[in-house]
Amino acid sequence: MNTQPNGKPVTAKVGALNGIVVLEVGMVMQVPLACQVLGDLGADVIKIERPQGDITRGLDFEATRVGGMSSYYAAMGRNKRLLSLDLKNPVAKEILLRLVDKADVLLHNFRPGVMERLGLGYAELSARNPGLVYAAGFGFGETGPLADRPGQDMLAQAFSGMARGGLEENDPPHLTNSPIVDYGAAMSLVQGVLAALIERQTSGRGQVVSTCLYDVALAMQLCEIASESIYGTKTNWIKQSIFFKTFDGWVSVVMLFRDNPLGLMCNALGLPDISMRPELSTLSGQVEHLSVVKAHCEDAIAALTTEEVVRKLSEVDLLCMPVNEIADAIAQEQTAHNGIMWDVEVPGRGTVPLVGLPVRLSRTPPGVRIHPAPIGAANDEVLSSFGFSVEAIAEARGKKAFG
Repeated sequence: MNTQPNGKPVTAKVGALNGIVVLEVGMVMQVPLACQVLGDLGADVIKIERPQGDITRGLDFEATRVGGMSSYYAAMGRNKRLLSLDLKNPVAKEILLRLVDKADVLLHNFRPGVMERLGLGYAELSARNPGLVYAAGFGFGETGPLADRPGQDMLAQAFSGMARGGLEENDPPHLTNSPIVDYGAAMSLVQGVLAALIERQTSGRGQVVSTCLYDVALAMQLCEIASESIYGTKTNWIKQSIFFKTFDGWVSVVMLFRDNPLGLMCNALGLPDISMRPELSTLSGQVEHLSVVKAHCEDAIAALTTEEVVRKLSEVDLLCMPVNEIADAIAQEQTAHNGIMWDVEVPGRGTVPLVGLPVRLSRTPPGVRIHPAPIGAANDEVLSSFGFSVEAIAEARGKKAFG
């Protein structure tokens, strides 16, 4: 079992949000990840899943090939009780409404207007439960000229300018492979939900919490936007770093936060110090002539192992780190020490290390209470815990409420 730095297991029966009931009516990443975080923190998360399953269950082609659970679903499927409902079925809708009556939070990421057409908008649900926190994640906004556009991480990267960040005018756009906008949007929803829950302690009333991928993508570029707005200049962080090929891998060197990084590098590698040249005598000059810096140092670095390069450059306090593959990063001693990888049981695959919550709480640590499960795995359990009789559950099943 994985442990935290204090030696305690990450598996926890009670978390900081113990007693909070969360209904997840969402798919893919934005809302499912937000709900997993709330579940990690101890909330009772009930995933309302369509009978054919969350979209992520079918996105992992390798899992489909071998007949296993999608790795992408497993990554966001822990700490949830799964209830399969066909919300177009009036019996299923009535079941959800009864759950809403006792819930603290509902999150969804349907397009604008969909929940309202289902009779599940905030106006309808808050009339039943005035204390309900109603959270929604959109693509480009709930209203406005692009509100109806489908929301997707890579589209948000493209439209927000993020895909042009750090590139020259004629360079093709570049996307970040990891869905960082989806991740940021999920964390923003969590932030809003927690704020609304705290405010509810005073007012006794819920409220609407919302965000969208587009706004999050812009917010993630706060420094770049500030430089454009204030001085009309483009910030290029990428231009201030170099990747060097070593004897057995790669190393990343960042030219920031040091007055003369080139001089430090020359000193560390035993090379002639060319930082006294007029065009290289300032940090801005070294960044502007990064190709010269790279050409001067690359042969010496190529003859050394990655470990040797990092040691030599670190000794002169130059910012540098090895470039890892994901598998290398997972295997790092620091990764184990931080306890960021949690042991999660995936159906058919046994216990595997998956990324946990990168936040620690000393008294009520987050952890794994419920492992990812098949569609509708907790149908009877969930409905029983909300007061449905055995007969009522059987009747709902007979009327195809679960699909």
